[in-house]
Amino acid sequence: MSVWRYALAACVIVLAGCNQQQQQEAEGSAPPIDGPSEIVEPPRAQLPPVDASLLGAPNSAFTAIEPSEVGIFGAPAVMEALEPLLGPEVVEGSNVSLSVRENGDDAIADIVRTGLQDDSVSGGHVRIEFRREADGWFPVNAYRRTQCARGGEAGQWTAGLCP
Repeated sequence: MSVWRYALAACVIVLAGCNQQQQQEAEGSAPPIDGPSEIVEPPRAQLPPVDASLLGAPNSAFTAIEPSEVGIFGAPAVMEALEPLLGPEVVEGSNVSLSVRENGDDAIADIVRTGLQDDSVSGGHVRIEFRREADGWFPVNAYRRTQCARGGEAGQWTAGLCP
């Protein structure tokens, strides 16, 4: 019977500890666990602006694509719409620069990524044109081009494929 007494004493101690923890939580020393908690993301590091010479490139120097090909859809703000191209998992491992130019109900976003770990492509440039409507900003055009890492086009931007 003494084994049962020890087991009962251990249960009483454990339950007393649980009761004390519940009292501390009720007094505000610990947050309640029962409801969903809001996840607060750390602020994103400010991205450097895109080089002015790249911003001046005409759309004809790019390949036209559908905005959905790069995950861009309408959103209340341009930066929210650009999130698929700027998330931490996408930005990691390369140098990313961003410029957004708004002019009334139009906006143009240029995102340039360099330092890619690829044997044929060393960079990418995506341009997205947005139009403001009553319920947010919506992409109307998107363009893409690449910077080649080798061959006769090494270091140059091209709308075509790199060798």
